[in-house]
Amino acid sequence: MISRVLIRKYMGQSALLFYACGIALFAFAWVRVWVVSLLDMGQFRTILEQFREFEKFAPIDFDALFTYPGRVGMTYDEPIVILCVVVWCVARGSDVVSGELGRGTLEMLLAQPIKRSTLLFSHATVSIGGLALLCLLVWAGIGIGVYATTVRETVEQPSFQIPFFNVDVPLAVESPEKLEVPLRDRVDVRTYAASTVALFSLGFFVLGLSTMLSSLDRYRWRTVGAVVAVYILQLVMYGLGKAAESLDWLLSFTFFSCYKPQKMTSIVTDRGLGGPWSFTETLPEGMFAPPVYPLILIAFGVLFFAIAHRILRTRDLPAPL
Repeated sequence: MISRVLIRKYMGQSALLFYACGIALFAFAWVRVWVVSLLDMGQFRTILEQFREFEKFAPIDFDALFTYPGRVGMTYDEPIVILCVVVWCVARGSDVVSGELGRGTLEMLLAQPIKRSTLLFSHATVSIGGLALLCLLVWAGIGIGVYATTVRETVEQPSFQIPFFNVDVPLAVESPEKLEVPLRDRVDVRTYAASTVALFSLGFFVLGLSTMLSSLDRYRWRTVGAVVAVYILQLVMYGLGKAAESLDWLLSFTFFSCYKPQKMTSIVTDRGLGGPWSFTETLPEGMFAPPVYPLILIAFGVLFFAIAHRILRTRDLPAPL
């Protein structure tokens, strides 16, 4: 009974943040799919070929971006999508202990017949449930965008090749015909189920980290600062590891190496819908099977929650100022 009251309380406190992040994610995913339909595939390929030397910085091979599923799947790597998920996780995780202490409400809560574990469980329920819904909203935005969008494709004109010269001569003089095709005929929304799980696992990792650091401090601003510092440090390590071969060992020490939504999309294209869930094959250019990477992030998130629970149970909480 007490846990349900706390859950409703925290849901009310975080409702505005959830609505803001949810609407932003849903609308952005929908618009992102619509933008994909505005670019001609042939022209896009010509432009992208000019930047081949920067392919190592991309989260996916350029060849995958020449397909509609690959370009739509880039939504999960967009900064605004990751930012909204991280903002939710940091805001909710930092509020567990240091947020309550900073507001002076933790002492009043624990003066009631409430276990500290119940307090942590209530926060975690609201945070994890909100995170799952936000990830599903991204997927829903992509799905509606795919079903509501048409793309214009250029029909290749017939031609013949001159022997020994490897030159194609068109047989028609009129302009190439353009056809409007529903995007749902080119993209299967189920392709992004594994990418949605990858986004959830990234958020769960950040949520667990925020909760653990919150259990160690009494000031919320310091907790937020610590989480942001760790996040930026990990991001810099990931960038350096991708940029220089001599620093690729840094990729083994950053959690961004386990966030591979685009690789999951490529596996679906190559091996079918069951590919991202198979433990029998390794990920291209990776050490483990595809499901292992999100499981690593979730395992670390669970570990952080367990450490936070241990600290909260044994910590001598200071009185509010």
